[in-house]
Amino acid sequence: MKKRGAVLFDLYGTLIDIETNEEDLSVYSALSKYLSYYQVRIGPEDLKAAYFGEVSLWLRADIHREVDVFEIFKSIMQRHGEKGKKFPPEVVFSATVLFRSLTMRRFGLFPGVKGFLEEASENFLTALVSDAQWPFAEPELAMLGLESYFRSIILSSRIGHRKPDPRPFEAAMKELKVRPEDCIYIGDSPERDLQGARNAGIRCVLFGRGPGPFGGLSPEASFNSYAELYSILPRLFPA
Repeated sequence: MKKRGAVLFDLYGTLIDIETNEEDLSVYSALSKYLSYYQVRIGPEDLKAAYFGEVSLWLRADIHREVDVFEIFKSIMQRHGEKGKKFPPEVVFSATVLFRSLTMRRFGLFPGVKGFLEEASENFLTALVSDAQWPFAEPELAMLGLESYFRSIILSSRIGHRKPDPRPFEAAMKELKVRPEDCIYIGDSPERDLQGARNAGIRCVLFGRGPGPFGGLSPEASFNSYAELYSILPRLFPA
């Protein structure tokens, strides 16, 4: 049966309820101790400064460029490890996901997400378009059992650009072989999700927000519970 259209989803703050704290020095204290087992010698305060310094360097040329935390930790480890030492990808990856786990304060699905995704994936082409780090998001999608609901998964750190740049949306539409007018984007941020969807010519529904306007833009609809979406989508995709 032909799908009725395409529904694209944001991840964090839309499907996943998450809170992290990358400012907490105890995160870098624990990570510094872990890195010392690989002869990477950098104290907590210097590690924190190095991390945020690398992030700033990545964003200096273009605010819509996306960082890659795997490459950031690879750079830090090589710079502060034994001279000339190369670290296998699995070691860099383990340090990266340890960093993520140490920053985590809250993590789980919003109520009703799985049931809605199951129905949406049966009736629409579905994709994930998220500003997300691949070493974090890919395992977390598996942890929560979400990856099977999406025909396309576009992560900003994989393509190098983040919302509201239209390129993440365009990448998903290319993979799904759909036009902008056939799509709805579901997100939570007026600045990134609503603006980004509009930049790509896509309609948008906002989670946890009012009807707007936001910076002169209003979403097609807004909702606070996933139960509301069952009646919203048919209005936006008339038979």
